[in-house]
Amino acid sequence: MNKHILKNEGLLFIIKFLGLFALLYYFCLFFISITYRSSNEFYIFLRDHLNFVVLLRYSILRASQFFCNLFSIETYIKDTITIRLQSSRKGLHMGYDCIGYGVMSFWTAFVVANNSTFKKKAYWLIGGLIIIWFINCLRITFLLIALHNNWSVNKYLDHHTQYNIISYCLILILITFYIRNNKNRKHT
Repeated sequence: MNKHILKNEGLLFIIKFLGLFALLYYFCLFFISITYRSSNEFYIFLRDHLNFVVLLRYSILRASQFFCNLFSIETYIKDTITIRLQSSRKGLHMGYDCIGYGVMSFWTAFVVANNSTFKKKAYWLIGGLIIIWFINCLRITFLLIALHNNWSVNKYLDHHTQYNIISYCLILILITFYIRNNKNRKHT
């Protein structure tokens, strides 16, 4: 690698960040594609025993079910991708796009690409991923509440786009806190 690139911290960060983001994001897409409807024994093993995507989706559906119960809205998880209201046949189908792996990949790449201690990276990484997961749970909960109350749908901006906007705004806030925290540590 060019010596100039290695000396330029900003450029090095961008290269690490983009490389990590692409690796994480496309790994998720690759994992989904090989485990979706595969007949290969190894891929079936991955799907049945190491499927982090299905586990993440299920955790979001279960948490949303819990939050709905707090609002006295009874729901049930029909299958691994669908949550429905008990009072009607209305429900939500949570596709792969709704899981949030893109937003989570972005946050993970940002934290890992930074120069910090392992402990600090772990703290920020886990905290940020939990926050992203939580707002995704809230999104599903609010959609179920809207279905229960027959609220009209926003014609101009779908919930997936709204979630992405909110998530990336939240990530920008987290990045700001991360950078300020990092600067404060360097000055003390």
